[in-house]
Amino acid sequence: RLEKIVIPNTKKLLFEFRKRNMQIIYCRIASHLKNGNDRSLSQKLEGWNSTLLFKDDYDSQIIDSIAPQSEEIVLTKTTDSALTGTNLRLLLNNLSIKTVVCAGIFTDQCVSSTVRSLSDESFDVIVPHDATAAGTMELHNAELTILNHIYCTVMSSDKIIDLLK
Repeated sequence: RLEKIVIPNTKKLLFEFRKRNMQIIYCRIASHLKNGNDRSLSQKLEGWNSTLLFKDDYDSQIIDSIAPQSEEIVLTKTTDSALTGTNLRLLLNNLSIKTVVCAGIFTDQCVSSTVRSLSDESFDVIVPHDATAAGTMELHNAELTILNHIYCTVMSSDKIIDLLK
Protein backbone atom coordinates (compact mmCIF):
# COMPACT_ATOMS: atom_id res chain seq x y z
CA ARG A 1 0.00 0.00 0.00
CA LEU A 2 2.84 2.37 0.80
CA GLU A 3 4.51 1.93 -2.60
CA LYS A 4 1.32 1.70 -4.69
CA ILE A 5 -0.96 4.22 -3.00
CA VAL A 6 0.56 6.40 -0.27
CA ILE A 7 3.78 7.55 -1.95
CA PRO A 8 2.17 8.23 -5.36
CA ASN A 9 -0.62 10.26 -3.74
CA THR A 10 1.87 12.15 -1.60
CA LYS A 11 3.87 12.97 -4.74
CA LYS A 12 0.69 14.15 -6.45
CA LEU A 13 -0.20 16.45 -3.54
CA LEU A 14 3.33 17.83 -3.41
CA PHE A 15 3.23 18.55 -7.14
CA GLU A 16 -0.07 20.43 -6.86
CA PHE A 17 1.05 22.43 -3.81
CA ARG A 18 4.31 23.36 -5.51
CA LYS A 19 2.51 24.33 -8.69
CA ARG A 20 0.42 26.78 -6.66
CA ASN A 21 3.39 28.05 -4.61
CA MET A 22 1.78 26.79 -1.41
CA GLN A 23 3.91 26.25 1.68
CA ILE A 24 5.17 22.71 2.26
CA ILE A 25 6.58 21.75 5.65
CA TYR A 26 8.08 18.35 6.37
CA CYS A 27 8.24 16.90 9.88
CA ARG A 28 10.35 13.82 10.39
CA ILE A 29 10.96 11.93 13.59
CA ALA A 30 14.56 11.47 14.72
CA SER A 31 16.75 12.08 17.72
CA HIS A 32 19.24 14.91 17.88
CA LEU A 33 21.54 12.79 20.04
CA LYS A 34 22.96 9.45 18.85
CA ASN A 35 21.94 7.76 22.08
CA GLY A 36 18.35 8.99 21.70
CA ASN A 37 18.11 10.43 25.22
CA ASP A 38 16.37 13.53 23.81
CA ARG A 39 13.37 11.49 22.63
CA SER A 40 10.05 11.65 24.45
CA LEU A 41 9.07 8.89 26.84
CA SER A 42 6.64 7.41 24.29
CA GLN A 43 9.53 7.08 21.81
CA LYS A 44 11.68 5.26 24.36
CA LEU A 45 9.09 2.63 25.33
CA GLU A 46 9.48 -0.92 24.07
CA GLY A 47 7.47 -1.81 20.98
CA TRP A 48 6.55 0.02 17.81
CA ASN A 49 8.05 3.36 18.84
CA SER A 50 11.32 2.06 20.26
CA THR A 51 13.19 2.37 16.94
CA LEU A 52 16.11 4.72 17.42
CA LEU A 53 16.57 7.02 14.42
CA PHE A 54 19.43 9.51 14.66
CA LYS A 55 18.90 12.69 12.58
CA ASP A 56 22.04 12.16 10.49
CA ASP A 57 21.46 8.46 9.74
CA TYR A 58 20.18 7.31 6.36
CA ASP A 59 17.08 5.64 7.84
CA SER A 60 15.81 8.92 9.30
CA GLN A 61 15.95 10.81 5.99
CA ILE A 62 12.93 11.62 3.82
CA ILE A 63 12.85 9.31 0.81
CA ASP A 64 14.05 10.74 -2.49
CA SER A 65 10.75 10.40 -4.34
CA ILE A 66 9.04 12.88 -1.98
CA ALA A 67 12.12 14.79 -0.79
CA PRO A 68 11.98 18.48 0.08
CA GLN A 69 12.93 21.03 -2.52
CA SER A 70 14.61 24.38 -2.10
CA GLU A 71 13.08 26.55 0.65
CA GLU A 72 10.75 23.81 1.89
CA ILE A 73 11.02 23.64 5.65
CA VAL A 74 12.13 20.39 7.30
CA LEU A 75 11.55 20.01 11.04
CA THR A 76 12.93 17.22 13.19
CA LYS A 77 10.69 16.08 16.02
CA THR A 78 11.46 13.77 18.93
CA THR A 79 7.90 12.77 19.71
CA ASP A 80 4.78 11.81 17.74
CA SER A 81 3.15 15.23 17.43
CA ALA A 82 4.83 17.62 15.04
CA LEU A 83 3.27 20.49 16.98
CA THR A 84 4.50 19.38 20.39
CA GLY A 85 7.93 18.30 19.20
CA THR A 86 8.92 21.36 17.10
CA ASN A 87 8.30 25.05 16.51
CA LEU A 88 5.63 24.18 13.91
CA ARG A 89 2.92 26.19 15.68
CA LEU A 90 5.05 29.33 15.52
CA LEU A 91 5.92 28.74 11.85
CA LEU A 92 2.28 28.21 10.85
CA ASN A 93 1.26 31.38 12.67
CA ASN A 94 4.14 33.38 11.17
CA LEU A 95 3.19 32.13 7.70
CA SER A 96 -0.52 32.97 8.32
CA ILE A 97 -1.52 29.38 7.64
CA LYS A 98 -4.93 28.41 9.02
CA THR A 99 -5.57 25.14 7.17
CA VAL A 100 -3.10 22.25 7.23
CA VAL A 101 -3.10 19.13 5.05
CA CYS A 102 -1.48 16.42 7.14
CA ALA A 103 -0.16 13.30 5.40
CA GLY A 104 2.35 10.72 6.54
CA ILE A 105 3.16 7.60 8.47
CA PHE A 106 1.73 6.28 10.86
CA THR A 107 -1.96 7.25 10.80
CA ASP A 108 -2.60 6.05 14.35
CA GLN A 109 0.54 7.58 15.84
CA CYS A 110 2.36 10.59 14.36
CA VAL A 111 -0.45 11.67 12.02
CA SER A 112 -3.11 11.33 14.72
CA SER A 113 -1.05 13.10 17.39
CA THR A 114 -0.25 15.95 15.02
CA VAL A 115 -3.84 16.28 13.83
CA ARG A 116 -5.20 16.38 17.37
CA SER A 117 -2.61 18.96 18.43
CA LEU A 118 -3.33 21.13 15.40
CA SER A 119 -7.06 20.92 16.02
CA ASP A 120 -6.60 21.83 19.69
CA GLU A 121 -4.71 24.93 18.52
CA SER A 122 -7.67 25.89 16.25
CA PHE A 123 -6.15 24.98 12.88
CA ASP A 124 -8.41 23.46 10.25
CA VAL A 125 -6.93 20.09 9.33
CA ILE A 126 -7.45 17.88 6.30
CA VAL A 127 -6.11 14.33 6.16
CA PRO A 128 -5.79 12.56 2.82
CA HIS A 129 -6.76 8.95 3.58
CA ASP A 130 -4.76 7.76 0.57
CA ALA A 131 -1.55 9.60 1.58
CA THR A 132 -1.37 8.13 5.09
CA ALA A 133 -0.82 4.61 6.37
CA ALA A 134 -0.66 2.61 9.58
CA GLY A 135 0.80 -0.78 10.47
CA THR A 136 -2.46 -2.40 9.36
CA MET A 137 -5.50 -1.29 7.36
CA GLU A 138 -7.63 -1.97 10.43
CA LEU A 139 -5.62 0.55 12.49
CA HIS A 140 -5.57 3.04 9.60
CA ASN A 141 -9.32 2.92 9.04
CA ALA A 142 -10.17 2.94 12.75
CA GLU A 143 -8.03 6.02 13.42
CA LEU A 144 -9.43 7.91 10.42
CA THR A 145 -12.94 7.12 11.62
CA ILE A 146 -12.11 8.53 15.06
CA LEU A 147 -10.40 11.66 13.69
CA ASN A 148 -12.90 12.51 10.96
CA HIS A 149 -15.36 15.33 11.70
CA ILE A 150 -13.99 15.89 15.21
CA TYR A 151 -10.34 16.76 14.71
CA CYS A 152 -10.13 16.98 10.93
CA THR A 153 -11.81 16.28 7.63
CA VAL A 154 -10.72 13.07 5.94
CA MET A 155 -10.86 12.97 2.14
CA SER A 156 -9.00 11.66 -0.88
CA SER A 157 -5.98 13.36 -2.40
CA ASP A 158 -8.01 13.96 -5.56
CA LYS A 159 -10.70 15.76 -3.56
CA ILE A 160 -8.05 17.97 -1.94
CA ILE A 161 -6.66 18.81 -5.37
CA ASP A 162 -10.17 19.64 -6.60
CA LEU A 163 -10.58 22.02 -3.65
CA LEU A 164 -7.30 23.74 -4.57
CA LYS A 165 -8.70 24.51 -8.00
